[in-house]
Amino acid sequence: MSLPSPALAVPLKQSSLLELKARASVADHDRGSLTSGIVHIGVGGFNRSHLAVYLDDLLLTSSAAGHWGEFGIGLLPADLALHDALAEQDFLYGVLERDRDIENYRVIGSLTGHLYAPDAQQEVIDQLASPECKIISLTVTEGGYFLDDLSGEFRLAEEAIQRDLENSDAPATWVGYVAAAASARMRRGLPFTLLSCDNLQSNGEAARKALLSFAAARGGALHSWIAANVTFPNSMVDRITPRTSAADRDFIAKHFGVRDLAPVVTEPFRQWVLEDNFAAGRPAFEQAGVYMTSDVAPYEKTKMRLLNGGHFCIAYCSALLDIPTVAGAVADLQIREMLEQFLSKVRTTLRDLPGIDLDEYTATILRRFTNPAIGDQISRICSDGSAKITKFILPSLRDLLTAKAAANLVPLVVASWLHYQRGVTESGQVFAISDPGGFVLAPFLAAGGDDAALAFALRPIFGDMAQEFPLLVPAVQQHLDNFRISGVRATLAKALGSPGVSKRDRRSAQ
Repeated sequence: MSLPSPALAVPLKQSSLLELKARASVADHDRGSLTSGIVHIGVGGFNRSHLAVYLDDLLLTSSAAGHWGEFGIGLLPADLALHDALAEQDFLYGVLERDRDIENYRVIGSLTGHLYAPDAQQEVIDQLASPECKIISLTVTEGGYFLDDLSGEFRLAEEAIQRDLENSDAPATWVGYVAAAASARMRRGLPFTLLSCDNLQSNGEAARKALLSFAAARGGALHSWIAANVTFPNSMVDRITPRTSAADRDFIAKHFGVRDLAPVVTEPFRQWVLEDNFAAGRPAFEQAGVYMTSDVAPYEKTKMRLLNGGHFCIAYCSALLDIPTVAGAVADLQIREMLEQFLSKVRTTLRDLPGIDLDEYTATILRRFTNPAIGDQISRICSDGSAKITKFILPSLRDLLTAKAAANLVPLVVASWLHYQRGVTESGQVFAISDPGGFVLAPFLAAGGDDAALAFALRPIFGDMAQEFPLLVPAVQQHLDNFRISGVRATLAKALGSPGVSKRDRRSAQ
């Protein structure tokens, strides 16, 4: 069968769905009858590969799900281009699932509309305050909750927060928008659920802390009303969704004959564990494979320590070795051995859970990381390291040291992140570090970036770990010295007890 020319690709629109059914899996439900029971802030790639797909599954299986369409809100400058693309496509888009032998393209129809907030402030507030909206959901990244990394307190003095407090009818942050909508809902007696879909521990509690703190600063009865009428379920979300590239759009046009301006590329795997705590009703999420529970905490702990921690484990050595993708990293003998030893050690801090067997879960992580088709970029994994290390690495390290267990590879992982801050690969390539919270490392870097004691003195990241565990800093220092003096390969060889020869090196020697 010959492939269609990209130039002849059919534009993705509601009017073209009948024609596209011959080329792709197309949403086959009555979009015209959907109502926006969920309004989601931050309709980026992850939301469109996760929540929106679960909703689309429900719409395909049950006509009763029709009042659970999703309406999107974009707050950031980058969201304007996405808004324009979605609007041109009648708010349709495609999800391309990729694995070694899988390439499935599916059109998602659960998105009912989208607003770019800076151009439509009152419309956004009205949408969030609408009686048909029962759930306001969020994907605003780990750092988007304005919570101090060390104390957990809301950063009330943040410039954006102060601006929203002074301009409550013309907000810019999600907190300001939701508070404005909550004020309108309070007057109408409309409770709602604020559902965080971000990849951070106790995400519902983070959303609750942020919104209640902002409401208290606004004054009046809003704080008390939110506390009594809004629920904040915690959730654990998981689906690797790298940034979509122009090459991905070209691939869809060539192989499926669809001109999709806003596709999402992701892996086949997805997971969602969700606390059943909704103030105004919810979709039948369990019918779409969501695991509903009364306690998400042990599930998110498992995911963050093994999957997110595993990503962090391999990221910085891989970047320093000029390995661009996760699959490429795990194909490297040393990096894979590092990952396997890390997972083996960290899983001793966890226990099996209903629905999760740790042996199977760990094996699944390794399979997912080796997926060569997803092209997950090491640079993406390396970003926001100062926030990630506090959530994904240090809790495991603390538990191991408290139990007086050998921490094995975990101090090496910490040292690899510190060594990465130099911004130069083993081959001499200079790179930029993407880390909004990285300014906290300034004293460590100003002194040369080679003194682990200076790093551990940075309380926003390490707290009191240096005082609690006196042997920790010398262990990290030893690895840091080895990285600087001997390089990544030799340091890994010494730490892993391996000869330091990668699969790539072995192939080239044959």
